[in-house]
Amino acid sequence: MNRLGPVLTLAAGAATAAVLGVLSTAPSAAPDAPGGPSEVALATSQAAPAPAEISKATGTPGAARTAETTGTAVPVPARADYAGRVRGDGGLIAVSVRGGRAVGYFCDGRSEAWLKGRVTGGTVALTGPGGASVTARLDGGKATGTLELGSREWRFTAPAVKKPSGLYRATAVVRGATVRAGWIYLPDGSRVGLTLVDGEPVDVAVPEPGENATVRGEQVGPEDVDEFIGEF
Repeated sequence: MNRLGPVLTLAAGAATAAVLGVLSTAPSAAPDAPGGPSEVALATSQAAPAPAEISKATGTPGAARTAETTGTAVPVPARADYAGRVRGDGGLIAVSVRGGRAVGYFCDGRSEAWLKGRVTGGTVALTGPGGASVTARLDGGKATGTLELGSREWRFTAPAVKKPSGLYRATAVVRGATVRAGWIYLPDGSRVGLTLVDGEPVDVAVPEPGENATVRGEQVGPEDVDEFIGEF
């Protein structure tokens, strides 16, 4: 359709004026919009990015944006201790962080796993003998992640704890035998541990927090994480 100009020539005559009067009473598309209003709306919706796309492209905060999508680094304390329960297993797990270094311990009273690793970007990754591993996110005052032991896997959440709760280790030589024990204490009074003598489990009661264990009639004292993390 040609655009109608604002001025009519006298040569058109009365007949042309009559035709123009009829056209003026009928709806028409806006100038330069061949497809009419519906096609204009469609073209506009296709050309304009959705709100989420605008936020992603420009960095403008949107309702769906989270710390994970923005890549915001989670601050990790230089020194922290976490301890909690392993879901579906009944055992306890402890993770301690000292600077960028981390150590972990799992125990259910019958089996155990010592693990070591590093903290990077708010995530701790630990490995141990026999294919044991722990991957956990340190955020919101807790460590949340996965424990793998061989083909088995469990989830856990371990809140931050203060001494005397947390992880302890004991090492000694008793009557020529090498003794090693690991103990985890929770704030609610729950505790678990395992004592090995020359690599074999022995029946030794988990002592009260801060107290010694009795192994073959001799006292074996606990070591705090600060005392042994450098050995891992």
